[in-house]
Amino acid sequence: MTDEYKGISGFFKRRQHPVKIIMYIARYIWLLLIPLAKYLIATRFDFQNWVKTNWVDILSLSVMIGYGILRWVFVYFEIEEDSIISHTGYFGIEKTQVYFSEMSSMSLCQGYIFRLLGACTVYIDTDAKSIQNTDIRLDISQKQAFRIYELATAKCRSKPKYIYTSRKKSLFIFSLLFSSTLSGMLLTLTFIYQAYRIVGREIEEQFLARVNTELEKLTVHIPKYLIVAALVVAGSWLVSFLSNLLRHWGFSCTRCADLLMISSGKGTKRRHVIVRDRINFIDYQQSMFMKLFGICSVQVNCTGYGKRHLELSALVPITTTAMAENSVKQLLPGVPKVEYDVRTGWADLRRFVMLPMLVCLLPGVLYKVLCEVIPQFEMVVKTIPDWKSALTNLSVISMIPLVWLVLVKTNAAFNTAAGFGGGHCVLSYCKFYRFHRTAVRLDRISKIKISRNPFQRMNGTCNLSVYTSAERSSCHLVKGLNYERLINAMAKTGLYDEE
Repeated sequence: MTDEYKGISGFFKRRQHPVKIIMYIARYIWLLLIPLAKYLIATRFDFQNWVKTNWVDILSLSVMIGYGILRWVFVYFEIEEDSIISHTGYFGIEKTQVYFSEMSSMSLCQGYIFRLLGACTVYIDTDAKSIQNTDIRLDISQKQAFRIYELATAKCRSKPKYIYTSRKKSLFIFSLLFSSTLSGMLLTLTFIYQAYRIVGREIEEQFLARVNTELEKLTVHIPKYLIVAALVVAGSWLVSFLSNLLRHWGFSCTRCADLLMISSGKGTKRRHVIVRDRINFIDYQQSMFMKLFGICSVQVNCTGYGKRHLELSALVPITTTAMAENSVKQLLPGVPKVEYDVRTGWADLRRFVMLPMLVCLLPGVLYKVLCEVIPQFEMVVKTIPDWKSALTNLSVISMIPLVWLVLVKTNAAFNTAAGFGGGHCVLSYCKFYRFHRTAVRLDRISKIKISRNPFQRMNGTCNLSVYTSAERSSCHLVKGLNYERLINAMAKTGLYDEE
C-alpha cells in the first residue's frame, strides 16, 4: 500500500463517493420513506406520535441505512501507475486487478446529479468474457476518476492525434429528420417502467385517469384511438430526437497511438477509451429514409462500449455517408476496403418480398373475420356504435408499417452481399427495418454457419450467419446468398475446407 492511502485521508481516498451509500439502498428505501413522509405530514409533524406509531418502519429504515454504510466501508479501490485494484463482495474479500494495458474499454459517466455532487462512475472492461457485469465499476469522486483516465491514456501524451468532431448544426438537422419512432417508443416504455418501479401503481393509475379525462374533451369530432395513435407516434419521435441530440451533442473522437478517446453528451457527460485492436467489428447503420438521402451512422462493437443502459456504441454519429466513410478511414486506418464476392439482385427480388407481402394481407383478413364475428356480440355493438368505422381505420393504420416493410425488403434485395479479404469479412444485410454494412475482423469471429432450408436447396441459395466473439453473442444474418459463389469465396480465404 502506498503512503497516500494511509491515515484518515487515505481511508476516504480508497472509498467510493458517499452518494454510493444511497445507491446501495435506493431500490428499497422508497418503500418506507414515502409512507413515513406522508404520515409525518398528516400528523402535522408530531414527531412523538409519529415515532410511536411507525417505530418498526423507522427501525427498518435505520437498518437499511446501516447496511448501505457497511457496504460502502468494505468496498474500496487502489490506483496504481499501471493498473487499478478493486475490493468488492461481502467484507471486500473479492479482489479484481485490471492492468490498463489489458483493458478493452473504459467509460466515465456523469449525470446532472453526479456533476453537482462531484461524483463520477467509472467502468472498466476486458476481453475476459464477462457476460453482463463490468469487470470493474466504481462510483468515485470526479478527481479520482480523472486521475484513472489520465493513467489509462498516458501513452498518448506525446503522440500525434487525429480528432473527429461532429458538426452540431448537421447533427441537429439530421436527428430532426431521421430520428426513429420505434427507438423513441422503446425509450418511452423504459422510462414508464422505471417510473412505475419508483412511484408504484397508485400514482400511475391517477396519471392515466387524468390523461383519459383530457382525451374525452378532444374526442368530440375525432375518435379517441386516432388521437392516441397520433400522440404515441409524435411523442415517440420527439423522445428519439431529443435522446439522439443529448447523447451526441459535442461528440468528438480522437485517435492516438492504439487508442480511441471519445467524449459526448449534453445531459449525461461521457468519456470513453477504446483499444483499437480490441474492436470486434464496425457497423454502418441506416433506415430506409437515411439510405435514400445518403445518411448513416457508424457504430463499433467493443467489449464494454455501449452496453450500459441508454448508451450507444457510436464511432461517427448521424452524418452523410461520404463523410462517415472518410472519418472511419482516418479513425481506423487498419480497416481495408474489401469488395463483395456474392451479391443478390433482380433474380432474388421475389424471395425477399414474398413473405412481407403475405403478411400485408393479414389486416384485411382479420378485418373480414371481425366484421362477421362482432355483430354477434351485442355488448360490443352497444358500447362502440361506430365499431365498423373504427375497425376500418385500425386496419388501415396497421397496414402502413407492413407496406413499408415490403418497400424496405425490396431495397434489401439489391443491397445484400458478403465478401472476404484483407483479414476482414464484409457483410451488407437488412435486419427488420434497418440496413447494416458491417466489417468484421476474421480473428474476432467465433463461428460461421451456412444454413439451407428445403426451398433454398432447390433454388441454390443459403443463409450466412457470422458470430463475433464478444461478451454477448452478436450474430450477423445475411439471407438469400448464392450457395456456390459463397462457398468458393470462403474457400479462397481459407474459411471453408471442401472435403
